[in-house]
Amino acid sequence: MTGHLLTEPIPARIINEHAYCPRLAYLMWVDGANGDNAATLEGTYVHRNVDRWTAQRTEEHPAAVRSMSLGDPALGVVAKIDLVELDGDRAVPVEYKRGSPWREDAPLRDPELQQLLAHVALLRAHGYRVDRAEVWFDAARRRVRVPLPDDLEERVRRSVAEIRENAARGEAPPPLQDDPRCPHCVLVGLCLPDEHAIERAERSRSARLIAKDTPARPLHLTEPDVVLGKAGGRLELRRGGEALDSVRAIDVSHVVVYGNATVTSAAVRAVTEAGGTVAWCSSSGWPRAYAAPIRKADTRRRIAQYRAHLVGALEICRAFVAGKLRNQRTLLRRLGDPAVGSAGALLQSGIAAAREAADLPSLRGVEGAASRGYFEAFGSMLKRALGPFDFNGRNRRPPRDPVNALLSFAYALLVRDATVALIAAGLDPYVGLLHRPGFARPALALDLMEEFRPLVGDSTVVRAINNGEIDERDFVVSRTAAALTRAGRRKFIASYERRMADEIRHPLFGYRVSYRRCLELQARMLASVLLGELPAYRPLTTR
Repeated sequence: MTGHLLTEPIPARIINEHAYCPRLAYLMWVDGANGDNAATLEGTYVHRNVDRWTAQRTEEHPAAVRSMSLGDPALGVVAKIDLVELDGDRAVPVEYKRGSPWREDAPLRDPELQQLLAHVALLRAHGYRVDRAEVWFDAARRRVRVPLPDDLEERVRRSVAEIRENAARGEAPPPLQDDPRCPHCVLVGLCLPDEHAIERAERSRSARLIAKDTPARPLHLTEPDVVLGKAGGRLELRRGGEALDSVRAIDVSHVVVYGNATVTSAAVRAVTEAGGTVAWCSSSGWPRAYAAPIRKADTRRRIAQYRAHLVGALEICRAFVAGKLRNQRTLLRRLGDPAVGSAGALLQSGIAAAREAADLPSLRGVEGAASRGYFEAFGSMLKRALGPFDFNGRNRRPPRDPVNALLSFAYALLVRDATVALIAAGLDPYVGLLHRPGFARPALALDLMEEFRPLVGDSTVVRAINNGEIDERDFVVSRTAAALTRAGRRKFIASYERRMADEIRHPLFGYRVSYRRCLELQARMLASVLLGELPAYRPLTTR
């Protein structure tokens, strides 16, 4: 999987990241992960004048080459140097930094220094004499000379060797522990150092590093005559040539297209380049196609996933089912009729049976029997249990009453979100562990969403009915089927998104987090379990 990385040249930036954190360098170089925060965006702005290649010389001044690209096979490093001043065979590399010198005697911290040393080593490998290096600090508005150590080339070769050794292992180095660098890292939400440490019981619960929710949210296109395009750095919604609204591309986690709404190629590219996904769905919300960014990490994680699919992953599947049944029992206890006690007892016995199931067929049987009992009691949670909202058990394909139509639509929304989360985690949503794969069936997404069906899907339906957000005018009902109208879909999507934005105190990690972020965390933890980085999958359950 990583054999080509044993000979591929290493970008000097990765040497910087390795000195900062070996795990960060691995995630960036081997897995192809990337991200931005306020510091990196500010640094990009500072580099705006040196990120375009130029070469100029005058009689009074030496040549100044901006964005000089260099590589050396023997050294095993490639780099793009901000600025190089040339005078004959002498060269002075100049780095651009956003802040101020760390100390006057040591202007750069070690990670930044290691990258600069790699630049100097590359220049020397190309025959230039480099006696000094300088850094322009934008906040201080001055250039500062950086001392060069005598063992410069040896330091670079040592860093290259360490990075290649980590890549050859095929597993990311462990996260840092209780380290002040982690909150400032651009990949803290992907690395999840606190979460890995808790899972491995390597430290106490006294400190918490919060992997914050991203501000990005889904954008739903429910009208058939709207067009989502790109205007500057924003996504713009238009109808008949008239602009309706716009939003920054980085504020959109993914775009959901229902029916015949249109997304231009420029908009698809803007969303995917920002790390998001575009999902094309049927009018009923079931996913039909996806456009997603290509990530280097996908290959390694998917091979582990396919291996688990082939040999079986019973422990993970037990966790999927036990988590779902426990959350069903909790929802019934909170909102159901206390008189319906048999369903709770059936779910409790189902949880115990799921944890001891000998194989997947028996586990599926346990899940089916317990869920039938749950849906027999589901109607007790509906305050408006008359007229169009009578509920007499689960039915589908097609749903024959309004409540089942809402449940089916909620599960379609949830399976799409689970698919997007799995794609972002580098997994194949169509090859499951518990659910059998089938044509156009996102089996792993169905696995992941099991514990979220009661937490998000069912609770959204109950809330929408009980709060009067949905009424009988929002359905088209025949003798054989019931479906939401276009206006009803818009109302229910709004209710679903509010539920996904609801925050809970995470039962394992202890901090407050939205259900949407919980889904993403579960997908990433599933990937870590499949890779062997975490010992066991822990389903999300609430009390």
